[in-house]
Amino acid sequence: MNRCLTAFVLAIAALAGAACTSVDPTMGIATKSTPEPLPVVEPTQTASTPPQVAALTTEPARVSLAPVIGAPTEAVEQLSAELAARAPSKRFALQTSGDPTATYTLKGFFSTSPEEGETIIFYVWDVMDTAGNRVHRFSGQERVKGKNQGWIDVTEANMRSIADRTADEFAAWLATRAG
Repeated sequence: MNRCLTAFVLAIAALAGAACTSVDPTMGIATKSTPEPLPVVEPTQTASTPPQVAALTTEPARVSLAPVIGAPTEAVEQLSAELAARAPSKRFALQTSGDPTATYTLKGFFSTSPEEGETIIFYVWDVMDTAGNRVHRFSGQERVKGKNQGWIDVTEANMRSIADRTADEFAAWLATRAG
């Protein structure tokens, strides 16, 4: 077995606390070994951690949802509830508006427009840092079957869809920040 691969397997086994079986290249027989535990890295030392490991060990981002502009209260309540439900699986926690512990604030801007027998919901999200600076922006749209009556045509399912895409896009952006 390649020495680098053997070292990698032993390191993984050490993390799992398991013994490894490897082939002794000089004798051609299988040997069983219990690897030494990996050294603990003190906070003053520097260690190179692969991005995948860093992302798994970091605390979820705390996100405050600022008042959403342009959408009626009922639609915002549906959106907020769905975002809160999706947040844990996307590695962020939705905080109350204005929470001082939040690491980011999401500011939403919504509008509707009638188009060929449908209502289109347009949305823009600004991601703000703790100093109030916009650090990211993403947007999208949701087509709603109806009578071209704006928010009257919008259903809970439409708001759930927007919340799902918002959680996905925000989480994807967070993942780029973790690496």
